[in-house]
Amino acid sequence: MKVLIVDDEEHVREGIEFSITWEKFGVKERLLADNGVEALDLIRLHHPAVVFCDMKMPVMNGIELLEKIREEKFNTQVIVISGYSDFEFTRAAIKANGIDYILKPIRRKELEEAMQRAVDAWNKLEDGKQAEARLGAIARKADALLEEEKLVMLAKGDRSSINVVKKMFGRIGLPESSLNIVMILPKNRLDIVSNRFMMDDQLFFFAINNIVLDAMGKDRPYYLCRLDEYQWMLVTAVQGKDLALYLNRVRRAWKDTLGLEVLAGECKQLYALENISEGVGEARKELLNSNVFSGRPEAPDDAGAEEAGMKNYLLLLKNAIETGNKHLVSEIVSSYADSLCAAGVLPLKELQLCSMEANLMLGRLIAKQKETLPILYLPLWISDLNEWKKMLVQQLWILMESMSKQPSPGYGGIEEIRDYLHAHFEEEISLTVLSEKFHFSPQYISKKFKETCHSTIITYVTELRIGKAKTLLRNTQLSVSEIASQVGYADENYFSKAFKKQVGLSPLLYRKSD
Repeated sequence: MKVLIVDDEEHVREGIEFSITWEKFGVKERLLADNGVEALDLIRLHHPAVVFCDMKMPVMNGIELLEKIREEKFNTQVIVISGYSDFEFTRAAIKANGIDYILKPIRRKELEEAMQRAVDAWNKLEDGKQAEARLGAIARKADALLEEEKLVMLAKGDRSSINVVKKMFGRIGLPESSLNIVMILPKNRLDIVSNRFMMDDQLFFFAINNIVLDAMGKDRPYYLCRLDEYQWMLVTAVQGKDLALYLNRVRRAWKDTLGLEVLAGECKQLYALENISEGVGEARKELLNSNVFSGRPEAPDDAGAEEAGMKNYLLLLKNAIETGNKHLVSEIVSSYADSLCAAGVLPLKELQLCSMEANLMLGRLIAKQKETLPILYLPLWISDLNEWKKMLVQQLWILMESMSKQPSPGYGGIEEIRDYLHAHFEEEISLTVLSEKFHFSPQYISKKFKETCHSTIITYVTELRIGKAKTLLRNTQLSVSEIASQVGYADENYFSKAFKKQVGLSPLLYRKSD
């Protein structure tokens, strides 16, 4: 927060500056001016929250300055400093604009009381602006999601939304014909969303889109949308060698920036807008022949077919599930995945067959239970074997946890997880990490931890980190950056925001407070 003090008398400016405990109000910068013109320039440049303003000044007086501030619609709150003889002259203008005033000679208590009223008024206006901005952002986001939904409908063959899509394409510069359709499958999406985006899938896709925009450039319009959580569709008018060039650039950017790897299937011909669904079908055929391990559509039709069948493992899995042995379930699935890796070639269509067999097994096991259990399945378009393995293990664990009233013995419970958080809160912690360590599904850990500790994992870890940071701020001379690192934050700015949200003060102000 910034404050501007305007008075043609230096001793008055200094008196105001030294009479107020600025830190108490969150003021980080104080600006000084000795006339209205200089003050107006500073207001336009710095947008101070509060202005202390004399009425009688050379060049431009206080009344004129006040009028300029209101004309240009600044949120700045003005506290008028007025001599007794000027009071009647200025009272009407002051009241009409809802500002505070102080009569000379100035008293410290009056200054701080006026400052508090001004800060409260400024905060109220700022909160209103932020709320308006948030509503605008929500409306824009809703519009974007609606447009994406309409394009998804068209991609699935429903042409009822074509007029909306035409309007959208016209706005972003895409033609209605000669369109290239590229189907993209993110391979390690779950790991990235869990470890880098705290399970915020919307934020992840926002980052993905920004990287595409940077790699493609603003002069090459495109539209990237999600048909579901695993299938992305890229629509562009870029053709031929240029498409291969820019697609490779996008893939490298995703890999370098986020560590994301993808499979991509391109159409061999161009499509009109109303025939996008045909392009999606052609691109999917290309994807199905892609080798999961290399991402290239080079695998022969029969490659991996013998190795891919799960039938030899299903009986072992069934027995392990019925005996409640989570560790054995994990070992069996890992052994099967290792056998697929050893083959070196695994067409995506064969991995889909594995998913279908796994889903059939899950369905049969669920059907045998007397009580209603959650619907469990593997998405067919998973294209990363490691993610496929993790998700299958998690689905099986969820099934076992639903079948059993108590956690399996020997694998720890929520109390052990809480103890682990206390001992390791400064390390990278996610539901995936906890799931692999304690042999519970992420869903089980999330649900049971909240029931037991009345808090989410993320909130609990944040409270532990901030608690430790408060101790270090009060009892050591470590810098904010060093403390952030010690409690598990790689980014000092992110730590400061999290600290202020939790405590109500920045780390430095907290250190200075009693």
